Amino acid sequence: MARNGVKRVLAALILCGLLFATAAFAGEVAPFDASRLVKVGDNIRYGSYTIYKIGEGVYQLNDRDSRQTTGIKGALGVDMYLICGGQKALMIDLGNNYIDGYAPDKLLPRKNAAEELRAVIFGLANDRSLEIAITHAHPDHDGMTAAFMNRGVTFWMSEGEDAAGLEQQHHIDPSVYSRFKSGEKSFNLGGGCVVDTFLVRGHTNGGTVYILKEAGMLFTGDALGSGFGVGLGTGEKVRNLAEDSQKLVDYIFDNFSPYERYALRVYTGHSWQNVYGGFDVENIEHVDVGYLDWRFIQNMCTCANAVVKGKWLEEGSGLRFLPWSTDPDKDNYNPYAKAGDKSGNMIFGIGSIMVSLETAYDAAGLKMPQ
Repeated sequence: MARNGVKRVLAALILCGLLFATAAFAGEVAPFDASRLVKVGDNIRYGSYTIYKIGEGVYQLNDRDSRQTTGIKGALGVDMYLICGGQKALMIDLGNNYIDGYAPDKLLPRKNAAEELRAVIFGLANDRSLEIAITHAHPDHDGMTAAFMNRGVTFWMSEGEDAAGLEQQHHIDPSVYSRFKSGEKSFNLGGGCVVDTFLVRGHTNGGTVYILKEAGMLFTGDALGSGFGVGLGTGEKVRNLAEDSQKLVDYIFDNFSPYERYALRVYTGHSWQNVYGGFDVENIEHVDVGYLDWRFIQNMCTCANAVVKGKWLEEGSGLRFLPWSTDPDKDNYNPYAKAGDKSGNMIFGIGSIMVSLETAYDAAGLKMPQ
């Protein structure tokens, strides 16, 4: 009898231990509470992410974390977006890989990054089915792919993108992504919520802009840059941006009324760059800009086309070349600049392209002076 009692006590203790361990594990990620995201402009912090309500059923998520003390490129913050329609939800971009970290960008893993991101997205999407589409296949925009694999989610990528990067960057089979042709694919989320796609090459060969016309929103990733310039390494990339950004401007003129154009909000892949200030973000007078606009789209288009026409060589054209400095005390300081490197920003209005002079001359079909 005593022996049986001891067995029962031991069994109870083991069961309690298992229940405690399970509860402790489940409790690592606090439940996501969206109740404070009531009106447009509301924002909350949850784990590694800051979530903003930017429209009815539209949310911006930023993965910047003050605890991140290392990293380059996307480490200062990547913006992802969630659009909730009547039946479906569409997530645009997947930020940095904080599940495993990403050594080339010196990014370290973050505890519970995947669990936290899933809690936010599924919490906001509620019972809607989820689809995820990326603007382009760079490691700071497809980094959290693994967080949603094998969870009933459909992944989308433009057919112009190099899907092989997924395996090289994150050891993920590229076949998890379905491919679509930008400009032909639309996402009907139900309830009149439709997201159209538009191809803007340059930064990548399949860069996709997502257009939510009913709300007057464009989600551009890095296709047009984020304020202080889009990096283009070849003359062909500059020419592609000039051609496709002109098509985007024409599309907006044809499909948006003047009032709709003037009210457009352009949400980029790196909102911290919207200050227009170049790389020296600590020592400039910031412009308080939460999103970009129709003027920015036009200026980027004009900037790219002016480079193709060699207009920086013409006084009074409105296009100027600002070479980068290696001096941290200069406003045009670029931490990636190298002594003797003839690189900088081509600037027209608030449009800016980061190029070398050699690339600019190549884009214009001109011979660079020796």
